[in-house]
Amino acid sequence: MRIRTSDRPAPSRPGPVVTGCLDMVLGLLLIALEGLVSAVLFYAYTGSDPRPPGPDMAEAGPPGMDWSGTLVLAAVTAVACLIGVVLLRHGLPIAGAVQLIGVCLLLVLTLTAWHDAYEDAHPEPGDVRAYAASYT
Repeated sequence: MRIRTSDRPAPSRPGPVVTGCLDMVLGLLLIALEGLVSAVLFYAYTGSDPRPPGPDMAEAGPPGMDWSGTLVLAAVTAVACLIGVVLLRHGLPIAGAVQLIGVCLLLVLTLTAWHDAYEDAHPEPGDVRAYAASYT
């Protein structure tokens, strides 16, 4: 048995204010990220192309691959994964597991956005005739 030799109080664990602060910050960050994802998806599905097609667009071929949606979703997925790992490391297994399940759904959404952009940039051989100009 060990006897204390000093009058100092024994070190205690941090209180709920200190440990709850991390939860509050992570929660607010998660809400901001969900708002960003919702805004990007809302803009992607309801936004219109600001440039009208020109008369020579049919001869130009298929459009190039648009990486903006894929990169934004990949960044949000990476940050959400980081939050899930921090939750797991700080002893919140249920919150971390739920966060990582959400990350898996975001990963599927990111891969779907990439695949759609890839198919738009690389049409099937039957669709190439629609873009090719006839010079004969």
